[in-house]
Amino acid sequence: MTQVEIVRAKIKRLRHVTGLLHGCLPARPDALAADEDVLHLVAFRVYLGLQEALDVASHVIADEGWGPAASLREHFELLARHGVLQPALAQSLADGVKVRNLIGHAYGDVDPAKLHAAATILPALLGDFCAQVLGFAEGVAARG
Repeated sequence: MTQVEIVRAKIKRLRHVTGLLHGCLPARPDALAADEDVLHLVAFRVYLGLQEALDVASHVIADEGWGPAASLREHFELLARHGVLQPALAQSLADGVKVRNLIGHAYGDVDPAKLHAAATILPALLGDFCAQVLGFAEGVAARG
């Protein structure tokens, strides 16, 4: 059974990271291309946000006995299959794993415009993720 207090703590950390990403993201993509330090900061926070979401997903999957997930993408797909996430959100986050992997494995090759596009939509996706997972965990706790 999913431990709601652990989920709440992990989501609190994820929301904090999401706020940091939102706070450092310049309004225009060309600002990332013009400042390598800002590019790296945004890339790190995108990576960290997705990694934190994967950590939350992994926790729920393990507690519910639905895994293990065969890949990072499958974490979100498993949550959708079990009604925790809406399928469209799960697909968007699964697609985000590609961005996470690009940042983690080919940091110097990150396209600033593509990174900006991903960083612009990620806070809303992570916000929806937090709400849906927390709703699930609280429902599990209420059913006892």
